[in-house]
Amino acid sequence: MYNMLVRRRSGTMTSMMYRLVLFVTLLAVAATAFAPAVTSRAPASAAATVGSALGMGLFDGLFGGDSPLSAAQDTRVAEASHILLTGPTAAAECEQLKVQIYKDALGWFGKPEDGVEPEKLIKAFGNKARATSTCPSKAQGGSLGYFPRGQMVKQFDDVAFGAQVGIIHGPVETEFGSHLILITDRTE
Repeated sequence: MYNMLVRRRSGTMTSMMYRLVLFVTLLAVAATAFAPAVTSRAPASAAATVGSALGMGLFDGLFGGDSPLSAAQDTRVAEASHILLTGPTAAAECEQLKVQIYKDALGWFGKPEDGVEPEKLIKAFGNKARATSTCPSKAQGGSLGYFPRGQMVKQFDDVAFGAQVGIIHGPVETEFGSHLILITDRTE
């Protein structure tokens, strides 16, 4: 009789363990199925460092309505390059640089109405950043890489996460000086 109880109890324990493993597996599959998809070329490590444990996609906005995310809850990342100029004439110099960059990107035979190829704009921007920027990022052509919302000063952040991707914005005035900003990618 004791042996029957031990066998039944061990069979019940095995069944319970099997059910627990099955439940945990299904829970993990369901959590990944409802997680937001990454549609950007941002490295996975950038998104992972910004992500929140509660940002599960399915439950976003469930209790908060349609209120916009605060910077702490915003899991987006942006990739941008910039040119920083300082001094009393920095804003005017930024305006002139912006025109020069677009002219360089268009080349001799380009027509402004045809638009600018993104690769040529990025290259022209990087060349001007190396030649004129006062920021240490000029060594990388002004590239700041990927960064989360809230990492930069507010004026810079507002442009990086609110303005159109693929065009030069600025001059943007911050405590550091006047910036030209080229947003090259952003997760939505």
